[in-house]
Amino acid sequence: MTAPKVVTFDCAQTLMKVDWQPTRLAVRSAELAGLEFDRQVAGEIYDRKLGSRWPEFKELNLKRDEAVLAGFWRELTADWLLEAGMPADRADDVITEANNLLFGDSSEVFSVYDDVVPCLDRLTESGFRLAVISNWDNSLHRALRSFGLSDYFEVVIASLEEGVEKPDPALFHIALEKLGVDPGDAAHVGDNPIDDLQAARNVGMRGFLIDRERDERSDSVITSLSQLQEVLGS
Repeated sequence: MTAPKVVTFDCAQTLMKVDWQPTRLAVRSAELAGLEFDRQVAGEIYDRKLGSRWPEFKELNLKRDEAVLAGFWRELTADWLLEAGMPADRADDVITEANNLLFGDSSEVFSVYDDVVPCLDRLTESGFRLAVISNWDNSLHRALRSFGLSDYFEVVIASLEEGVEKPDPALFHIALEKLGVDPGDAAHVGDNPIDDLQAARNVGMRGFLIDRERDERSDSVITSLSQLQEVLGS
């Protein structure tokens, strides 16, 4: 089989291990900022506030503006602090701690799998064009930048910026159009059998599932990204 020209990747649990629990992150950040509060009560308040404003967050993602989204999180944090009995003017301190936990060298949320950079290096050296198609918000771009991955990718598609999520074929078609390639010239790799493997195949792309817990690979499943170039047929 002829090797594809383009390889697209899911991000969460494919390129990066992700443990994003927003309420836990908020509470942890407030603690690191030196604030005193009731963890349970504050967590319940944050859950409720974020849930009630999630439709607004989704709409703001369509603007594709990191500054706009940063403003959303700052306002939400200030409102949360006030209702939870903490000083709202400490919101910037809490946001700073949250950003360190998210994107800093000792991130508690994101980590790049060991097989990722060697795989991307090999694919790039072999002439493949690379892209990301992920169910994620605007922060996908910052996450890729912060962990040294963004320069590998010609196109990065975050679902909340497009208003459509995998497994909807529209998200794949958006990426393919930006790349200027037909589905038959592209392959997609991800960790979800529906959102990644089946969805990619439904639009005519080759699809591969990454399952690092599996013992042996198969025609459609790889256990490490080190196996990807071989299964692509190049």
